[in-house]
Amino acid sequence: MSEPRQYRALSLDLWFTSLSYAEDRDNQWQEDRQALLVDLLRTPRGGSYTPAEIDDALSEVRQRLSRAGQRLEMVDPERVLTQVAGALGGSLRIPANEAGRAYSEVGLDRHPPVVNPEMIRLVRGLEGWGIPSLCITNTARRGATWGAFLESNGAPRFRTIVTSCEFGRAKPDPEIFHEASRRVDVPPEQILHVGDRWELDVEGARAAGCGAVLYRGLWAAYPAGPESLPPPPFPIPDDVPVIDSLDELLEPSLWQRGRSSSP
Repeated sequence: MSEPRQYRALSLDLWFTSLSYAEDRDNQWQEDRQALLVDLLRTPRGGSYTPAEIDDALSEVRQRLSRAGQRLEMVDPERVLTQVAGALGGSLRIPANEAGRAYSEVGLDRHPPVVNPEMIRLVRGLEGWGIPSLCITNTARRGATWGAFLESNGAPRFRTIVTSCEFGRAKPDPEIFHEASRRVDVPPEQILHVGDRWELDVEGARAAGCGAVLYRGLWAAYPAGPESLPPPPFPIPDDVPVIDSLDELLEPSLWQRGRSSSP
């Protein structure tokens, strides 16, 4: 590793760094979400909407958000549901806060993603050195949802999980990295962020002042294959390490050990 800085905290991307899909899992989650929306939404007369009607309403909400410079994964699940209900002219069958929690959690129990064992080894190893780990992710699920899932599947607890749907901004926006910095009370320049996407994880982290590492270990798990990834620049800058295993980060010279902030 040629990175000259030492760091006081590790930041990990979630998808294709800490987790990956099992085969065809993404399509199954879309089906799970659609089935939940059919159950949650009711017409003015108390009936149910068809999946096609719900899809049309979701498209309308996406277009409305796009005009405001946002995406669905930048909006809290409760707000998504209330906007879909409004687009349909209907309502929710249960309180909005309960519906939002259900929408955040749907499908994870029936179709769980695969936890990267390299992530578990890395986070536990750094814990032993007093280095906190956190997660920054573009996701439509809340941080508490991901935290509970990871803990129930044998993963160590992140100090914090910063989600785009709760923060309202998404990678590569530097502000989502700065929010993570504030939560762990570690300056951006002392945080090393690791992720699989050049434009989101490397460019975003560097714009925020963080160190950055490009991780290729789960590229083969992409549903559309590695060729679906936007290519990194060529040549990759010398100050951006490229790794195929998170175990490569268990290098003592990278870390200011024993100087992490308190939980």
